[in-house]
Amino acid sequence: MPIAALSDITTSAITSSLVLTDAISVVKELLDNALDSSATNITIEISANTIDTIQVRDNGTGVGVEDRQLLCKRGYTSKIRTIEDLAQLGGSSLGFRGEALASIAELSKSVAVTTRVDGETVATLLSFDSKGKLAR
Repeated sequence: MPIAALSDITTSAITSSLVLTDAISVVKELLDNALDSSATNITIEISANTIDTIQVRDNGTGVGVEDRQLLCKRGYTSKIRTIEDLAQLGGSSLGFRGEALASIAELSKSVAVTTRVDGETVATLLSFDSKGKLAR
């Protein structure tokens, strides 16, 4: 499913439960996203101070070109369209891609994502500002 905007009611319900309080919660969200993208190989790198670098590399499906500008925008996800959709997931998804990244971008002031999908010969580096806007 492509990334799309959620209604204000659905966004409020989801974001009220998404609290990133420390480096562990950030790593958990990134790991959830990697697993949700069907990754079978995941590497986590964290700087000694747990602030300068938190990096998760995986061999998941990647983010399609049409969705890349929406990746860190609050209220956008590829997992659900309404709050009722949460009941249908039934444990088949660990995270809501976009909400976690939006929160991480807001906390860290920037997020870099490198992604590649099948058919692309090279990966694309995406940089997002604290508001989730694609900077390059």
